[in-house]
Amino acid sequence: MNARVLAIDPGFDRVGVAILEKDNLLYSECIETDRKSPHAERLLQIGVEVRRVIKKWKPGDLAIEELFFNKNITNALKVSEARGVIVYEAVRAGLEVHEYSPQAIKIAVTGYGKADKTQVESMVRKLVKIAETERKMLDDELDAIAVGITHLASVKYIC
Repeated sequence: MNARVLAIDPGFDRVGVAILEKDNLLYSECIETDRKSPHAERLLQIGVEVRRVIKKWKPGDLAIEELFFNKNITNALKVSEARGVIVYEAVRAGLEVHEYSPQAIKIAVTGYGKADKTQVESMVRKLVKIAETERKMLDDELDAIAVGITHLASVKYIC
């Protein structure tokens, strides 16, 4: 069984990506699309980047946050399309797909389903060995790491 997971916080402007193995963060980044590019090209960019990460890191699973609908339906539809591209690339590469709700992620990481971003970030930094880098990690990256922690805990790779 491959204990390496590709964890994704889906988005359209920015996609949080993390590769975790046990309690180690191997890689993280944000895929950022150009807001001036056509919609289809932005989706293509997300797919190409996800494919590149899968090829390089060879994870066994994809852990992805379920879509949370808010009041901005247009944005939700764009994120949903991006999510579809991500899931497609994962299945195409033979990864097993696991989806987690925002509340399940908060419970797994903080023990509290209504935790705020600050609480989640604080616990992510305590639960996973994150190498010090000169660049600031974006919220989307930290959210992807939280998705990965949730998955690894749920399949008992961590503990």
